Order: sequence, then structure tokens, then C-alpha cells
Amino acid sequence: MDQHQYLVNEYQLILTLSEQMLRLAKEEKWDELVELEVSYLKAVEATTTLPVSESTSMAIQYEVRKYLRQILDNENMIKTLLQARMNQLTELIGQSSRQQQVNMTYGKIDLRSIAFGDRQ
Repeated sequence: MDQHQYLVNEYQLILTLSEQMLRLAKEEKWDELVELEVSYLKAVEATTTLPVSESTSMAIQYEVRKYLRQILDNENMIKTLLQARMNQLTELIGQSSRQQQVNMTYGKIDLRSIAFGDRQ
């Protein structure tokens, strides 16, 4: 297999991984997404040693550009889904903090004294 075909295959692999990551994000399978990201980053890193050059045919360059557009679109969609998840987690943390504050406040009150009308 020549270097150019290897480059195309690597971008196909990255695209496949990004599609899998997007599916996991849509299904809200965040742990699996993070695990798959390691493979994705390794595949991306592998392409840095195989740059597209002037000797790369126009057909190969076109194919690589097509994959790159799809990969970038997938990444943007993943980022959007991750931001929505981050917003959900922020809201949950806020609710938890408010509940903890309420519990701490009411925990300081002697409920028996309120029930019997004692004043301190």
C-alpha cells in the first residue's frame, strides 16, 4: 500500500471513529465516548506523520478534504452535545448546592423549640 492510500485509510479511520463518538454523544453514553476518544486522538496523531504534499494526486486531496469536512462537522456536533451535557451538570450541581444549603440551614434550627413555641 503506498503512502497516499495509507493517508486516505487513516482519514477513513478517523471519520469512522468520529461517527462512533457522535453516536455515543447522541445516546448520552459519556463514559464510552471518553474511552473512544483515546483511539480517536491516536488516529489523528498518526496522520501528522503523513502530510499531504504536492505529489499527492488531486483525487486523493479531494478525498482527504471530504473526510476532513465530515470529521469537523462531527466534532462540532459532538461539542454542541457536550455543551448541553455540561449545562445539565451545572444545573444539577446548582440544585445540589441549594439543597445542601437548605439542609444546613434547617439543621441548625431546633425543631422541638419551634413546635413548643420556645424562644431562645
